[in-house]
Amino acid sequence: MSKKIRRFFREALHPHLKIHRREHARWLADNGEAMRTNFPALGPDSTVFDIGGFTGGWADAIHSRYGCTVHVFEPHPRFAADLESKYSANDKVHVRAFALGSESGKLTLSDDGDASSALSGGEGNLTGNVIAASRFMADFTPTTIDLAKINIEGGEYDLLPALARAGQLERFAMLQVQFHMFEKHQMAERDAIRDELAKTHNCDWSYDFVWEQWTLKEQAA
Repeated sequence: MSKKIRRFFREALHPHLKIHRREHARWLADNGEAMRTNFPALGPDSTVFDIGGFTGGWADAIHSRYGCTVHVFEPHPRFAADLESKYSANDKVHVRAFALGSESGKLTLSDDGDASSALSGGEGNLTGNVIAASRFMADFTPTTIDLAKINIEGGEYDLLPALARAGQLERFAMLQVQFHMFEKHQMAERDAIRDELAKTHNCDWSYDFVWEQWTLKEQAA
């Protein structure tokens, strides 16, 4: 059976897969990756969160380009250790060896490189720490986070509602989010989160389940 025929039957059973394929093609055609580090308003006094740091590629790009302070959140024990070593001499890049979520505790992670996740269905053989977002944000200064990138392999469905419930979304001047779609029901979950985000932020652009960006409304600032 040809690849196209297999894809047809797979997408007939799981129509949400067609959405991702279409949006990813649009993202590539628009050179969307260039938008992920283009923030001319950032500077040395800016504070940035890299939530889901992996090997620090995005943090490197942002810090080197704008000189801002970056907090890199990474619960995967091996990735976190590598990041701590990588940035040990850089006092403007801070590694947080934990995930942010709705509750503090532990999570079991698959070990799948940049797709390592607690939700993807991969074999879980690693343990990471989670800190409640409400607790962390209550203690965190400065008040404004100029930019946050969220790429946490499904954890966004827990984190973003937790930030909303804690009244913390308005502290983020800009959010760049990758929503993941392991199951069809996550289409509705994403819609609900976007409805909540729209109360405080405007959507600058969106490539469904690829990347999207939100900027704080002026009246909410």
